[in-house]
Amino acid sequence: MKQDDIRFFTSWFKGYVKSYSSTDEEVQANLNYKEEHSLRVRDLMLTLGEEQLDPNSMFLAEVIGLFHDVGRFEQYVKYHTFKDHLSEDHAELGLSILERHQILFDHMSKQEKAIIFTAIRNHNRLMIHESVRGNTLLFCKLIRDADKLDILEQIINFYENPQRTPYFAVENNHSDNRYSHEIIQGILSGRQITYSSVQYPADIKLIRVSWFLDLTLPTASKIAKRKQFLQRIKVFIPETDEINEAFRYVEQVLSEHALK
Repeated sequence: MKQDDIRFFTSWFKGYVKSYSSTDEEVQANLNYKEEHSLRVRDLMLTLGEEQLDPNSMFLAEVIGLFHDVGRFEQYVKYHTFKDHLSEDHAELGLSILERHQILFDHMSKQEKAIIFTAIRNHNRLMIHESVRGNTLLFCKLIRDADKLDILEQIINFYENPQRTPYFAVENNHSDNRYSHEIIQGILSGRQITYSSVQYPADIKLIRVSWFLDLTLPTASKIAKRKQFLQRIKVFIPETDEINEAFRYVEQVLSEHALK
């Protein structure tokens, strides 16, 4: 794969996104967000992969970042939501779109395409499928970390200044102090938690706190610490003894991981 291929993919992606342009301000705002998110995740893939990947692998990382959410545009226009459980799996939808448009076939080997598809398929799963091994596993870790880092940053920015991103499809109820104790126990046990556990607005924020435990690359943990994501999101979560305990645990794990 060459730089010309990357330019082709970027041009195609921007044209594809433009094909969903809407006169509805809310729809267009969320399509713009997903386009900008995809470009930021692409850049984060390059940042996270810089110390680990050779030049051709960096091209692969860039393509994975660019296309990881390509299913989001059809999803939002069709269902008016980014929630997979209310529509369909956006990763699988994205793979079907790449197949439908035959966008990859003349620009890479079958092996490279398989890596890209596996990484996209696994980027939004609770855990990477146990069958994924070797170099492909690294790409899965890269896209999952890059995706989480950008989502966390954009959500925290929205909490701090919601006027800057009107129509952003993220909860903004910070007054309800109820939360599920089971989610706290899930965090303290170090396991990932599904959105099916959500009962209250604070639960969604606590699930995002659990994402810090799923960051696999030390560079990703360092970025999260440098940008103070954990401290910034804590402002919008009820303060209780057990929640403080959960935050101390996550902070410890994040700090230990950043030092690896």
